[in-house]
Amino acid sequence: MDDILIKNTKIIDGTGRPAFIGNIAIKDSKIMSTDSSSGSADIVIDGAGFITCPGFIDPHSHPDLTFSILPLCHNYIMQGITTVVGGNCGLAQAPTVKREATSEEKKIGIESFQGSNKDLSFSRWLTKLERRGISVNYIPLVGHNTIRSAVMGEDFKRHSKIDEIEAMKELVEKGMRAGAFGFSTGLDYDPSEYSNTEEVIELAKVAKKYGGIYASHLRHCQSQWATSDPNLYGYGVFHGEIEEAWVGKYQGLMEILEIGKKANIAVHFSHIYTVYLTPQPHPDFLDEATAKATLWLIDKAKEDGIDITFDVIVSDTSIAPSNMIINEFVLSRLHKLQWLRNIEKDVFVKLIKNRDFREKIKDLSREGYLKLGMVNTKSDPYWMNKFKITACKNEDYLDKTIGEIAASLYKDSLDLVFDLIIEDPETEWIQFTDDRAITYLTLPVYLSHPLCIPCTDMVSLPPVDLSMDKLKSVGTGVPEEFLNSINVPHFYGMYASYIGRFVRDKGVLTLEEAIRKATSFVAQRFGLKDRGLIKPNYYADILIFNYETIKMNGTLRNPRQAPEGIEYVLVNGNITYKDNEHTGIKAGKILRHQF
Repeated sequence: MDDILIKNTKIIDGTGRPAFIGNIAIKDSKIMSTDSSSGSADIVIDGAGFITCPGFIDPHSHPDLTFSILPLCHNYIMQGITTVVGGNCGLAQAPTVKREATSEEKKIGIESFQGSNKDLSFSRWLTKLERRGISVNYIPLVGHNTIRSAVMGEDFKRHSKIDEIEAMKELVEKGMRAGAFGFSTGLDYDPSEYSNTEEVIELAKVAKKYGGIYASHLRHCQSQWATSDPNLYGYGVFHGEIEEAWVGKYQGLMEILEIGKKANIAVHFSHIYTVYLTPQPHPDFLDEATAKATLWLIDKAKEDGIDITFDVIVSDTSIAPSNMIINEFVLSRLHKLQWLRNIEKDVFVKLIKNRDFREKIKDLSREGYLKLGMVNTKSDPYWMNKFKITACKNEDYLDKTIGEIAASLYKDSLDLVFDLIIEDPETEWIQFTDDRAITYLTLPVYLSHPLCIPCTDMVSLPPVDLSMDKLKSVGTGVPEEFLNSINVPHFYGMYASYIGRFVRDKGVLTLEEAIRKATSFVAQRFGLKDRGLIKPNYYADILIFNYETIKMNGTLRNPRQAPEGIEYVLVNGNITYKDNEHTGIKAGKILRHQF
């Protein structure tokens, strides 16, 4: 007797070919057939009126950052994601060595859940995760940041030495032999931002030896201000001459292409950025033009023999969470604002009323050292148009940008920020757009490109009905900045938006092609041989959805909502989601690359 039979459903098998009506028989975690006209099973699902396709495979996310306390992966499962690629942006959870956490790790509390005070090999990390159990399949990558930290410890603000590169190569090799599918970098983060291109090339060559892929969050992806002082480096800071800062993203793309060429390795460009900046107000068609120009660079690299693909976050707004404005100052990681870090909020409110105190912060802005959200207030003179108010006692401000409110009150934008904190210290805003230049016009340009794969860039999150306060009360030790991700609407419904908005409503892709991009194309790119298709002897990672109703329900002001139209999600033949509820099953597998 078959375990599960899905009857009379419209099957889109992931190959890109047209849909067909059929029955899917599942037994012992695998698909047995797709054409049986009759039969019996322990569980029979009536698929009439629904689409049945392979579960989505997310090529760029960070579930491993919160797997340890959120193994059910509610936000992935509820939108039909059954397999995730982790260890992206160089942020793998192993290997770690017995040492003190770096200052950057301490700032975000990462030592409390990464285990950076314990020896943990890549192999042991996978085994540990396997024993704990997770609800999605996990494709691991070796992370550059992690191995650089393991080798160099606190002494990382420099180029590595030959013996250090050799030690890092050994860790990459151990990770690849343990089953990693490739090597990732996050060249905008400590400690990897201090590496040079030659270091990365040498490490990528090791991954290539084992048939791995190179996935890169490019350097200077938020290139906003320049400095030659290593102590002032950080996310969004350009390491070089000030006159070159505006071409930082372009240089970052050229670097990953160089790495791909010299290491002779397949390259995957993580969460694509438009590498031509147009920060000033401009006509919509200029966004499309700069996106096409970025793709021209990728197409040219492909023609020159570089094996490259890329993914894009399927959101035309920033994926930053809503946050109290006051936290931008009292919880800032900026080097020049450390004197404010962790000051009591009521004290800050009193201080900000003082003109001299305000001027001290304004001086930082004038000198190019103030960053709000992901935006430098000096290098982007239009920063105030990137933030919307999402919570405030004064309801007249809701859904308006800082720029709009400041103009209506004839105030300086930074003064308005201070006044909002005084008027209501719990006022929240969200950075709804950023310098990636992914807009409602550029996103279709990227999605329709043949080398593009949709992605989320999210962590594993709790169910929608579990409050932040409740999650904190269980003493997880996960930093608040990760928990803040529960306030991002797309993190609970991005793939539902991909299908509902961009396929059904906008017609950017055919449904068959959209599903191929999110399933078999990803599987092929990362080297999975038995997932990503509705096909006999393939694992039964399956999504059943209502094409007429599927959509993302979350909004910027009410983000935590389950998507609509997701009927069933099966992981390795186990029903993990039905009736709008996670079944509690942890049927995911730790996938290991075979070389």
